[in-house]
Amino acid sequence: MTLDAAQLKNQIPFYLTEEPAQKELIRNLDALNRGVKSGYYISSAREPDADSMLQGDGWGGFQLFSFDAGEKRSVRGIVLSNSCDVSKDNERPIAPKIVFAPIVRLSAIESRLKDRGLAEIAIADKIAAMKSQSVTNIFFLPAGGPLEQDYVALLDDLHSMPVAAHTNGQKLFTLSMAGFYLFVFKLSVHFCRLHENVDRRPEENAA
Repeated sequence: MTLDAAQLKNQIPFYLTEEPAQKELIRNLDALNRGVKSGYYISSAREPDADSMLQGDGWGGFQLFSFDAGEKRSVRGIVLSNSCDVSKDNERPIAPKIVFAPIVRLSAIESRLKDRGLAEIAIADKIAAMKSQSVTNIFFLPAGGPLEQDYVALLDDLHSMPVAAHTNGQKLFTLSMAGFYLFVFKLSVHFCRLHENVDRRPEENAA
């Protein structure tokens, strides 16, 4: 998958379509797409609410059930749920859940590739593709803030837990506007590829 900041231009909401906001966002998206590591996160000094949970936030304290080990464990993760759906301010008759993807060290992924016997050049190519956001099921998270090294979010390894059960988690990061748009774009490509070339017409209209 090749990402191009221009592909997002028509998806930018109306309040960012005026100059210079649109140009700034497109410029930042293009920089991230070219592998620039700065600009993914907003600084802690600008954090609107350290206790609020937003789509694309990184948090600790998520609980997942390991299918292989048959046990529950605590992990770091990135929020896929819509911000409003996990807001504690919104009361609902059915308790909401947080959908999240675990984030793991990129070095651990590299070690896993080595264990599978891949050649060094093949591993280097795969790591470079992850860093350029070219792998559809992986979202690259460069080192910064509380992330002491490069991480990746595994978008094909999703879990959920009750919002009310997430009581001891610590916020790790909040994505910048460009980082957030890149994240949402990766989600849409990973889960919603409308060009799958499958004939879904009713049988009577297929001829």
